[in-house]
Amino acid sequence: MKTSIIIPMCNEEGNAHRLLEELVNKTRSWTGAYEIVAVDDNSTDKTPEILKEYADKNPSVSCVIKRDGKKGMGSALVEGMKRSLGETIVWVMGDLSDDLDKIPEIVKKIGDGYDIVFASRYMKDGSSGDLDRLKAFLSSRFTVFTNILFGIKVHDITNAFRGFKRTLAEKIKLENTDFAISPELAIKAHLLGYKMTEVPCSYKTRKAGKAKFKIFRMVMKYLTLFRYRFYKKEDLKA
Repeated sequence: MKTSIIIPMCNEEGNAHRLLEELVNKTRSWTGAYEIVAVDDNSTDKTPEILKEYADKNPSVSCVIKRDGKKGMGSALVEGMKRSLGETIVWVMGDLSDDLDKIPEIVKKIGDGYDIVFASRYMKDGSSGDLDRLKAFLSSRFTVFTNILFGIKVHDITNAFRGFKRTLAEKIKLENTDFAISPELAIKAHLLGYKMTEVPCSYKTRKAGKAKFKIFRMVMKYLTLFRYRFYKKEDLKA
């Protein structure tokens, strides 16, 4: 079973090379086949050049330079999935915030029969690390609200770090082109009856570059996702 690691990057020149280097070295020791698809999301710094140079030297890495005008993490992830070949998809952020050593555990659970596996900062043995306290509170409370409204039984649907079967992604209509794609995918997968679970993870705040999320915009965008409670299942499918 091949796994495609999709990484959206926007102005990540301070993190891009290190992240790719860490992933390439780790995947060499992991069981199974891996490919890494790095998607540049209209960066204005040297990120595209770094990705191209690294991909040219490493056959397991491919680089997608996205310049179609649709900016945002969500559109970059979708573009990366279109260009990938794996039966399993793993989303990893480009800011070195994710615990990469959790990827084999996520992939194993998918092999055990789960459709989607979330890396959770808010479950037992998980940690939000040095994430801004307000952001941690808001993201964890949003998951609590969705648990109540939709009956989702996982602890962290806002963290983009997760793995899922390609067949799941192909059957779900994804509308959000930004960070809201993470909870959107979780909510729709639950409403369509896909089997989900989670693994604990620890989060690290970026050390280089600037965060793209704005708290007010994040809250307002997340609130719009509650509308899926009133959708028919047919409206959620691709």
